[in-house]
Amino acid sequence: MLDAVKEENIKILSIEMEPTHYKADLWNSAEGFKGVDVSVVYTQSKNWLPDGGHNYLRFPSQNFPNKVYGGGGLFGALNASYGVVANIFKERADGVLICGYSQPQSFFALMACLILGRKFFLFVDEFNTDRPPGKLSLFKWAVRGILRKLCFNYGHAILVCGRRGIDSARMAGCPEGKIHNFPYSIDVKRIERDEPEQIPEGCLLDLKTSKSVLFFSGRMIERKGLQTLLSALSRLLSNPEWVLWVEGDGPSLQYYQDMAKELGVEDRCRFLGFCQYDLHSWLVRSSTIVVIPSLEDNWAIVVDEGLQLGKPVVSSDATGAGYDRISDRENGFLFPAGDEISLHNLIKDLIEDSAVAMKVGERSRATDYITPRANLMTLATLLRGDLG
Repeated sequence: MLDAVKEENIKILSIEMEPTHYKADLWNSAEGFKGVDVSVVYTQSKNWLPDGGHNYLRFPSQNFPNKVYGGGGLFGALNASYGVVANIFKERADGVLICGYSQPQSFFALMACLILGRKFFLFVDEFNTDRPPGKLSLFKWAVRGILRKLCFNYGHAILVCGRRGIDSARMAGCPEGKIHNFPYSIDVKRIERDEPEQIPEGCLLDLKTSKSVLFFSGRMIERKGLQTLLSALSRLLSNPEWVLWVEGDGPSLQYYQDMAKELGVEDRCRFLGFCQYDLHSWLVRSSTIVVIPSLEDNWAIVVDEGLQLGKPVVSSDATGAGYDRISDRENGFLFPAGDEISLHNLIKDLIEDSAVAMKVGERSRATDYITPRANLMTLATLLRGDLG
């Protein structure tokens, strides 16, 4: 099938939100397909939401044509929307991948494809099937239903993340034959070779000790579950063999720093703020145990990174990646979201029994995962009519 794809030139245009390291991994995989050309339009230079903690200033080498629009504020969103429509018209791609449908940029991308007759894919990590909140709830629900119906009826395929994404698409009313698994994925070889320009001195000192390094990465907002992790670790103060690296920024950063102080774990925690992709890679691969305690998370890319690097990964059952990728106590560990007692017990056992942690880590590295190359193959074969 791979040779067949190479025989026919295929052009893909992707309409993304902000640039990220894992999206660079996806589109860089096009280098292996001589018959597949990819270009990308990023509609935001960063996440402009009030709780956005992402601020990527550096990226892996992006070996594909790409444009980045600022996208901030009303004027920025309108300018990006115009740029999206112009690129869809100019590129004349065989297929347009549209990420989301509720933002102005993605909405105009959808309308442009419908009017110009361009073949398009809709990517949504997971469909929200709950009724929208607020005073205009009924109106929002109706508009959302109309947009989804347009996508389901006229979209070439609906791409979602994992089993939960597939289930949500079914519940949203998408025809079964149009649903395809297209999870976030990473190039583990890139993560293994990333070298940061500067490493926090405290982290280097931690590695010179015999302590277990626990790693948390996420925005400083409630749904990422850091409060559960800090509470669980406060029960481990009698065990001197651990330290926590906290990567991330957001509106609740000061709250969590104060919480760590109140719980008596302040001296064990290193709040590192938001880290660029290369330092992030170093932190994941230098850690002993990766913990993702989210109360709600449609995917959580850190689960993939930890698993593929052979780390014992402890994830709540509220992460899409944990639900999709982890077989409990086989290649990782799952615990009920928000259950600090269960999380405490898991971490305590892993710290005290490194042999178990190592064995699970070895199994996690040996497990097969969907790669960026496999995702690109899904798009190419869908365009050729080999799937669906």
